[in-house]
Amino acid sequence: MKRIAGLLALLFLVSGFFAFAGGNKQSGGSSGTVTLTYYSFSEWTATAPWVKAYTDAKAQFEAENPGYKIELQSDPWGDWEMKYKTMFASGNPADIFIVNNPDFPTFANSGNLLDMAPYADSSFFSAYFPGVQAMYQWQGKNMAIAFTTDCRILWYNKEIFTAAGLDPNKPPVTWDELLNYALTIKTRTGKYGFGMDFGLKDFPSEALFCASGSSIINVDRSGKITPNVDTPEFRKYLQLLLDLKPTFEPDYANLNHHDVARLFAEGQLGMIVGNTLEETDIYSKNFYGQALVPRMNTSVANGSYGGGFGIAVSSRTKAPEQAVKFAKLLTSAKYNAPAISDVPASNAGLAVSQFATSPKYAVYRDQIQYARQAQPKTLYYAEIDDACYDTVVEVVVGGKSIDTAIKQLADRITQIASGR
Repeated sequence: MKRIAGLLALLFLVSGFFAFAGGNKQSGGSSGTVTLTYYSFSEWTATAPWVKAYTDAKAQFEAENPGYKIELQSDPWGDWEMKYKTMFASGNPADIFIVNNPDFPTFANSGNLLDMAPYADSSFFSAYFPGVQAMYQWQGKNMAIAFTTDCRILWYNKEIFTAAGLDPNKPPVTWDELLNYALTIKTRTGKYGFGMDFGLKDFPSEALFCASGSSIINVDRSGKITPNVDTPEFRKYLQLLLDLKPTFEPDYANLNHHDVARLFAEGQLGMIVGNTLEETDIYSKNFYGQALVPRMNTSVANGSYGGGFGIAVSSRTKAPEQAVKFAKLLTSAKYNAPAISDVPASNAGLAVSQFATSPKYAVYRDQIQYARQAQPKTLYYAEIDDACYDTVVEVVVGGKSIDTAIKQLADRITQIASGR
């Protein structure tokens, strides 16, 4: 019954898109003006104060590109999230649109995205945080421009550190230090040393693994996927979480990231890896400290998990050069920060954003340059992420041996990548 209802809903949305005002509206009457449509969610595109950036970008584009107009279209988040996934099935997609990074592989694999190489060279893309821009690469090609991002940082409770005899001005910088600090906190204070959010049902504490320098899979230029989990990095990651387990809050298997953030803000956890924690009252407290996510060891690069949105161009647009120009304009430092409530995906955009001067984001500004994801984008991203989640749960909660879990995960990734 649910499947039938879902199919009916999809058919309704697709049929609705034939009447939708979007997409490839190439002529504007006898004047011969070409109209390009931009589609996004109205929380930004049609809402103050961000709407001004879009209308200003539209005005600048039209002044610099005589004969071309931009039509700004949007729907509230809930409607947009469904509509933009079905807009291509209608045969009437928008020329330029915002794309959520989890959806990117489906769009790229179906041939719906424009390869931007002829209209933006590699030096253009190098201006964006490399781990974030990599989320919009498909078999080596840039198929969208990074627009927004986020990251995780280490939050720690200085008062709990002091009570445990730890230096509140020296947070852990490696996985070994993280483990030692968490165990010391639990032993000496009775507080929980490290907060974990298995209830989120995503790759648990992916930011820690991203600070190992490794990847869950390898993808060659042809798109062939091979597992990359039988490695020292992934083994040490699993062992770290297993060793940290005695310091977790007892209900860790059911907590999500919001729960963990709340518990930290309430002073119940010694350390967590989290986002800005804006949903809590943490910034009114005096006890918190911030640091980069601890690395596997000091010989590997910094790393953290990041997500966000990109700006893509439809492969069906009849004016690709101008469509890419508008995408580049929106992601430029001039418009990027004023057009979003999230974090810009480049240093230039970050420098003029709300995150540029506030001391509460100082570590965040440093960390976000290293944001990435634990696997390259493929059509099987979600399934592989689920497999990683299951593996960690089986080891940490279920007691499965690391050797067995890794072998089974490698086999599962191979099966997923083969379409079985």
